[in-house]
Amino acid sequence: MLSLVYVSTMSRPVTDDELAEILVIAREKNLALGITGILAHQGSNCIGIIEGDDQVVRERFDGIRQDPRHTNVRQIAADTVATRSFPEWSMAFQPADPLIKEIPGFLDLFAEGHTPDPAGTASRAKALLGWFRKHPLAPLTNQHGDDAVEIRTRIVGAAITVLHGTGVEQADVDTVASRAGLSADELRKHFPTRESLLTATVDRWSSSVSRPLRPIADTHGAVAYLHALVVAYSEEPALMRLLASALAASTDPGHEGAQYYRTLYLRFRQTVREALEQDIRTGREPATMDPARATEQLLALYDGLRIQSLLIEGFDIIASFDRAVSRQRRGWAEDYRHTDLFEIPVDRTSGHNAREKQTDSESSR
Repeated sequence: MLSLVYVSTMSRPVTDDELAEILVIAREKNLALGITGILAHQGSNCIGIIEGDDQVVRERFDGIRQDPRHTNVRQIAADTVATRSFPEWSMAFQPADPLIKEIPGFLDLFAEGHTPDPAGTASRAKALLGWFRKHPLAPLTNQHGDDAVEIRTRIVGAAITVLHGTGVEQADVDTVASRAGLSADELRKHFPTRESLLTATVDRWSSSVSRPLRPIADTHGAVAYLHALVVAYSEEPALMRLLASALAASTDPGHEGAQYYRTLYLRFRQTVREALEQDIRTGREPATMDPARATEQLLALYDGLRIQSLLIEGFDIIASFDRAVSRQRRGWAEDYRHTDLFEIPVDRTSGHNAREKQTDSESSR
């Protein structure tokens, strides 16, 4: 197995959203190829470590060298190793939005007090990564908001941690406040009710997962966008449970967050429809597809499969979505013709013939 280390410079400034998008997309692609490792950014400088089958790693590195986002790409180490130093694909950078740290695969390499892996000196790759952390090639940039914003962000981060551990029903204000290092009264100055806290948490947590993926709808289409969301949410079951609870609450007009949750969902629905309309214009989907009906069908799959994944142990939501949407897309290429389901003829011949054969067999005994 090959462990390859490279350094490069980003050809232009990259935003948190773009880095988060790279994290989600590249992580899925690399894991599918059997590649693990890490990509770490400090300013415009980065170091990457790729581990896996020799040929696959070499091909992946060739792709990086041809990527217009990278310049001055240089290989600085290539070692044959028996075991992986990075068994999962991770990414480390210094985000302005702390909730980006909740994205699966993010590694807080640059946090104060970060403790290196005790086995860090066991591989040249880890030693180089440690050097990169201790000797930044560009100054770190920190963006600070006002104190109130920082406190609210800390509270929402604490809420996410609590929801990971307890679930929606058991998450209470006292537990979240304690996790945030505040009293319950201090928390209520920012979020007067439990529902206002959950609403803010839904907004920040879901946007931290979905926002980096939004450009996929423009570049690859609505189906690719929803596939990426399915992959991302499959790694965050606690968030899926929170969203399921929010959708249930949105059906109750008397619920404090009902209108907000409904607006959030309708906005997402509109995003999918606009992406489908763009798909027709670019030729990614056939003109026979009705974007309004296709939106209904896609979201029926997307929402229904997410619920099933929460209720059925071992349910493979990604494979189920890809399989179902492939059949659905084939139907979009056909002209729609309404059919009364009760008028669809049923072939009863096979059953009748089977019964006749059974009768003949019994008579011959």
